Amino acid sequence: MVRGSLVKMKAAVGALALSLALSGCTIPFINVEVPFDVPQIPSPSEIDPSKVNLKPIKLPIGVTTSVEEARQSVLSGKAATLSETALVMPGYLTVGVKTTMSSAPMCVMGESGTLYGLDVDLGAALASEMGLKVRYVSVTDGSALGQTCDVIMNGRSNNPDTITIAGTYIESATAFFHRGDPTVVLATDLGGKSVGLQAGSISENVLNNTGLKMSQKPYANLNDAFNGLQMGEVDYVLCEAYPGAYLASLHDGVAFAGALETPETAGVAVLTSNVELATQVKAAFDAVSANGIFAGVRSRWVGNMPTLTVDTVIQNIPEGNGQSSSTSPNQDATEAANGSGAGSNAITAI
Repeated sequence: MVRGSLVKMKAAVGALALSLALSGCTIPFINVEVPFDVPQIPSPSEIDPSKVNLKPIKLPIGVTTSVEEARQSVLSGKAATLSETALVMPGYLTVGVKTTMSSAPMCVMGESGTLYGLDVDLGAALASEMGLKVRYVSVTDGSALGQTCDVIMNGRSNNPDTITIAGTYIESATAFFHRGDPTVVLATDLGGKSVGLQAGSISENVLNNTGLKMSQKPYANLNDAFNGLQMGEVDYVLCEAYPGAYLASLHDGVAFAGALETPETAGVAVLTSNVELATQVKAAFDAVSANGIFAGVRSRWVGNMPTLTVDTVIQNIPEGNGQSSSTSPNQDATEAANGSGAGSNAITAI
């Protein structure tokens, strides 16, 4: 049975990896294959702090609390030591999140305009550890760093001289899910079995480029695919790992079964030149990682899925001929651009 409170799904749009350009440095956002057509936030881009769910860490999925209770609970009681010039707004850690690429479980804007997600929770935890209040702004590129925000969640840096990643916390990979305990299955466990996926999705294309012979069952969205998995319609579901883990946590007896590719990591992006801020964000990230707060945040959004490493990749997957049988090389990108759902795996936000 599906647990938690889910709101009605908006029209699915394709997911594209964004590039953040700053001083010649590219910081691409990790490609998460579960987009939503979310409400556009008003101008200016600052998100109303009253529309942020700040207390998800110790609560079951779908349970919220009042904004005031959340604000009180998120304060660590620590005194801030950052100079005012190190912050976009003194007294606040201004966190950049991707509302226009809203995807569960990283960042989702609900129908009421409330923000949810791992990025939101972790941003609040970092601010608390630093003795700061937290505010959120919507970002689309790296020029926001140091201008409208202090940090950007879910980013990568190709040039550490310009951008520092002050702690990685998400891994991107196409992954299988099954009925059973979290594990990494064998390639021989997959051959001849049935797999549910969103028709025309990136994950379908990845699978078709391997030599795995599986009976594919298309679904309109990932919600339906995971419902089908739980009811025994298919043996596996294949999708982007973090969105899949989010849905698996909402279905009894469904868990991670191994990644199909080597994961890529992303984390908290900070300007390297802002040494004072970068140092404190890194220290705060290390602290919330050590004291269990981040583990609680991660567990809320992806359940018991292990951290993705080379050890979670399914070994000995047979090689394919390098040509997909379902989509052309540019089809996913084209459909993502024109707003169709074929290049994505759509699920319902909480």
